[in-house]
Amino acid sequence: MKIFKYISVIIVITVISVFWFNEKEAPSFERPIPIKFSENLREDYRKLPFTGAHNFRDLGGYKTEDGRTLKWGKLYRSDDLHFLTDEDVKYLSRLGVKSVVDFRSDEEREAEPDRLTPNMTQVFLPIKFQPKDMGDESLVSYMKDITLGNVDASNLLRDFNIVIVNDFAEEYKKFFRHIIENNAEPIVFHCTAGKDRAGFASAMILSVLGVPREKVIEDYLLTNTYVKDHVDGEMLEIKLKTFFKADTDNLRKIHLVEERYIQAAFDTIDSEWDGMDNYISAALDLSGEDILKLKDFYLE
Repeated sequence: MKIFKYISVIIVITVISVFWFNEKEAPSFERPIPIKFSENLREDYRKLPFTGAHNFRDLGGYKTEDGRTLKWGKLYRSDDLHFLTDEDVKYLSRLGVKSVVDFRSDEEREAEPDRLTPNMTQVFLPIKFQPKDMGDESLVSYMKDITLGNVDASNLLRDFNIVIVNDFAEEYKKFFRHIIENNAEPIVFHCTAGKDRAGFASAMILSVLGVPREKVIEDYLLTNTYVKDHVDGEMLEIKLKTFFKADTDNLRKIHLVEERYIQAAFDTIDSEWDGMDNYISAALDLSGEDILKLKDFYLE
């Protein structure tokens, strides 16, 4: 009976792969660019169809508390860009992207460097995804325990969001300095999955521009919608590789996001920095003039 179980899983993986291939493999010149559609259609194309990236999206269209709108085609967030195909790279160029901010650790970036065009500026702001006070060997053992279900993964990303706020403000300060100096040319920022380090960056940009908190959280949670099929495929592959020993329900907790993960960052900002306004001015080193410049760049 086990052989039939394996065959069934392989068939499911094949079906998912074929569907994914057909949806993502269009030539670059046929792929949509949201800004070129009418406003009422742009939301349908927020997630951009890359073959080698699963969480690449335009931050345009979000409304601010003062009634303005974030411009389309200016700010993009994404997951790993190492697996971009040749057509993906051409598509990235069609989007007008001029610079790429990479929040991955040095080890991640060196193992899987981004695929870009020579004229794209790369900015490295490494943030290592690692629980506080845990060495590399301990992390390997910890991830093994998570895979097998010996350790509950539910608090790992919540705790990491707290670490981001407390320990990596300098990296995000440099990030904002770069986008201010970028003069509103299209930019993409990313990490490995495009949901934690890049997710926090997105939350900060939207907050600085005046997007309401509930919409910031909605953007954060969109990861679950956009990567569902990809994560389903990964979980099936992990089950096969571990002969069905892996606890994929536990693993999903670190492949997806929950509101309480980003809420932990907001709570830490409130408790340690006395609110978002102080965090923006003190930790991110953004002056009133800087904020006005960013709003002038990105809002209409």
